[in-house]
Amino acid sequence: MTTETIIIVTYVLIFLLISFLVIQHLSEENKESKKKKIKTLAEEFEGQKVLIDGKLNEDYSKIKEILKRFNVEVQHKMSTKTGILITGKNPDDFVVEEAKSFGTKIYSEASFLELYYAPKFMLKSKLKSMQRATVKVKI
Repeated sequence: MTTETIIIVTYVLIFLLISFLVIQHLSEENKESKKKKIKTLAEEFEGQKVLIDGKLNEDYSKIKEILKRFNVEVQHKMSTKTGILITGKNPDDFVVEEAKSFGTKIYSEASFLELYYAPKFMLKSKLKSMQRATVKVKI
């Protein structure tokens, strides 16, 4: 083999390696994007056990009725099976800390209602707990 042949073979091997790495990277990004599936509010709450704590601005029965539409079981006390906590004004600090320790998702009453009334709003699964949602609605 001549020196030129060795150089050409080396360049071809480097090209193949770079191509392989790029394809590998793109396939990993595709897998991650599938994991980051955007959920609707109904999918987020479907079948969950929900606790409502604190003084609500809306009537408790109205919030409970909204939750029933999502096939939600409304609980009266926090447990390890509670999936979502909706807090009103002045929620019990112990309940909030307990929810955090159990890995329960926490929504304020205002953010829950904004998400519910927002037309075709999609909930990102990485939305931080207790983060107030802002939605622009055209009139």
